[in-house]
Amino acid sequence: MPRDPGMWLRTETIDAFVLSGAGDVCGSTVQTYRSWLRRVREALVWVQRGEAPPARMSSPRNPQPPYEEEDVSRLRAWARHLPGQARLDGLALMALGAGCGLLPGEVGRVRGSHVRVTSGGVAVLDQDMLGRLVACQAGWETELAELAGTAGADYLFRPGRKVAAAKNLVSSWPSRHQPHTGLPPLSARRLRSTWIVRLLSDGVSPAPVASAAGLASPAGLAPYHRWVPPLPRGEVIRLLRGPRL
Repeated sequence: MPRDPGMWLRTETIDAFVLSGAGDVCGSTVQTYRSWLRRVREALVWVQRGEAPPARMSSPRNPQPPYEEEDVSRLRAWARHLPGQARLDGLALMALGAGCGLLPGEVGRVRGSHVRVTSGGVAVLDQDMLGRLVACQAGWETELAELAGTAGADYLFRPGRKVAAAKNLVSSWPSRHQPHTGLPPLSARRLRSTWIVRLLSDGVSPAPVASAAGLASPAGLAPYHRWVPPLPRGEVIRLLRGPRL
């Protein structure tokens, strides 16, 4: 790039840096970097040119609602019947979202070589690449392993790219591949919500769920609890009672 801060600090340049891993930094630190760079952009580029900083807008950072279990099964069946590469892309998006809980910006970074299958058959994502430990859900591990074997060293989702991150890389795919009537469109954020809510509903401790989701603390899971069904009364009594001393 030329030696021009106006080029370095363009919004798309900042977003490309963040989506590409921001120097292998992850979680809330990435968002902090993005905010800092945008503030620098305002201070050193627009203000120096005599332009007023853009108005700051904010919206509630609520997660997308999870899919119903039946919708996940039907979307999976739909993706399996897509032709050619679309089939592999659809299943990769679902396996990395509903099976591993990845963020949309992380889906495009995963290569087949980033998936390791343990001797027990568990599909684990490369911890160095993500910056955290993520094991695929049992219902998706076989599919993920097969997709990784097919992709090899190439990207799992939309292979053949020269860059890890591209504008609308993930969101544009569901726009081009609409499921038949009666099925909701695929959404990487809804798939991630489905993964989080399923783990919490299964009684997994919030601490490992938050860690695998790339959240700074279990407090980040609070917005998802609205979709977690309450435990049956008998189970509550059993947990409160604890083991016999």
